[in-house]
Amino acid sequence: MSKGQFQPGQSGNPSGRPPKNKALTDLLQTALSKTVEHDGKSISGKRLLAILVAEVATTGRVTFPGDKKPSTVGVKDWMEFVKWIYERIDGKPVQPVEGTGNDGTIVVRLLKSDNE
Repeated sequence: MSKGQFQPGQSGNPSGRPPKNKALTDLLQTALSKTVEHDGKSISGKRLLAILVAEVATTGRVTFPGDKKPSTVGVKDWMEFVKWIYERIDGKPVQPVEGTGNDGTIVVRLLKSDNE
């Protein structure tokens, strides 16, 4: 039998496929689950992240761990950040859709809301 040929029913990779790298969300979940020190207290990384997110969203400033003075966030960046938060919490805004069709075809028309 030449190299690279296998008998019927025999795997070409008996050890199986090597595991893929973990997804970013899994890695973040693990990293943010660790306990960190913040303002002299031990808290989870998730809680610290929530504190920093709330601070920048409500004040437009953020005091990063280890810094004494808050950093100001520009108006455009702040608006993008708040939009990002809302999309993560409430989901992206739903686009109204109207579907019609008399001959079996489907016509999709995006309707503009009164707010736009």
